[in-house]
Amino acid sequence: MSRITRVLAATAVTATAALGFHGSASAAPASGDVTVMGWPTGCEYGSYDNGSYAKCSRSNGGSYRATVLCYPMHGGNLVSRTAPTWKTSGVSKVFCPPLTLFSSAGIETRSSH
Repeated sequence: MSRITRVLAATAVTATAALGFHGSASAAPASGDVTVMGWPTGCEYGSYDNGSYAKCSRSNGGSYRATVLCYPMHGGNLVSRTAPTWKTSGVSKVFCPPLTLFSSAGIETRSSH
């Protein structure tokens, strides 16, 4: 490395430190309860009156809704239905359409991010 390159490098390091651009890492202070942000937690779902329900104990800023698969009484492909409203609290419910019967329940979740 030439003398000019070393002088320029030393000057750049000194100027960077003097201006406050030095790299330092610090952890955020602990403030007790740490939670997962964005996705609902404590969720459950199941069958409910020829449909399904879904609920989560904590939304964490995210949301959820019930889904259901139904089979037609006269044969054919499974029919999928999803509750129209995203929930952040309470119970989400969705029902099978007429002439279909419950097959399985589910839940759809989304993050706030």
